[in-house]
Amino acid sequence: MNNAFGTERETVAEAKPPSEAPESCVSCGAKLTGPYCAQCGEKVLSASDLDWRHYALHELPNALGHAEGKLLQTVVSLFRRPGELALAFVSGRRRVFVGPLKLYLAAFVLFTVTANFTGVPELSLPERARQFDATHLLDRLIAARGTIAWNDPALQERIASRAHWFTEAGTFLIYVFVALLQQVVLLRTHRRYLEHLALALNVLTFFLLVSAVVQLLVPWILNNHTALVLGEIQTVLSLTVLPVYWYLSMRRFYRIGRLWAAAAAATITMGNALIAIVLNTAIFAVLIVTS
Repeated sequence: MNNAFGTERETVAEAKPPSEAPESCVSCGAKLTGPYCAQCGEKVLSASDLDWRHYALHELPNALGHAEGKLLQTVVSLFRRPGELALAFVSGRRRVFVGPLKLYLAAFVLFTVTANFTGVPELSLPERARQFDATHLLDRLIAARGTIAWNDPALQERIASRAHWFTEAGTFLIYVFVALLQQVVLLRTHRRYLEHLALALNVLTFFLLVSAVVQLLVPWILNNHTALVLGEIQTVLSLTVLPVYWYLSMRRFYRIGRLWAAAAAATITMGNALIAIVLNTAIFAVLIVTS
């Protein structure tokens, strides 16, 4: 016990900022040759780093400014140069831009927040399911549970809480499968799966940001508080804007010709729609059966 406690005290002591510059990194133990560890990037602390005035006047403003500038640069590149972010990520230029997964999560949060502030009444689960239920499978599941009051506010709140997490997981899974489709369609480019996924996540992020803007502007411009209208507009965008963005992204990311990029964009768009229908049907089926 004494040895164990002694070891713990020594570890804590090593983690404290020393009075003199340490010779090795407190995180990984590598030999230091400057203010940052060449092995893991850990910064060597000085006395001023733990002074609140230095933190408030220097560290915090620099951190916020760096994060804001990095995010702004990333979003601008996402809209102005489709495919550039994914290309930079797979090429190893990752300090300049926000990574694909982090950017997607931020866009999904923004999309969710705008959906909650549009003033558009929430559709019941059956109404949402019927928007894309071409097979009428969900209609049959709903009919089998005919005693449920789907418009009950308490039930809608419970469903909305679960649907949020299902939607987040489902949206990500759609593009996990879309990346597999990219790998098949663009096999000749010899890209690895995670490279395809990086591009797919950037395309998804672009579409989520556009959808978030639509959710804010359409009810205000049209003075129409119908969720069906928003759904129809997003469907139109997915069939027009999304294929064009896929095309431009593929041209830059894969360095392929126009005809190949156009054919690939059309194939990926149709595959995306089919995958989305299958996964959304599965998600709604689970929500209906477990409600």
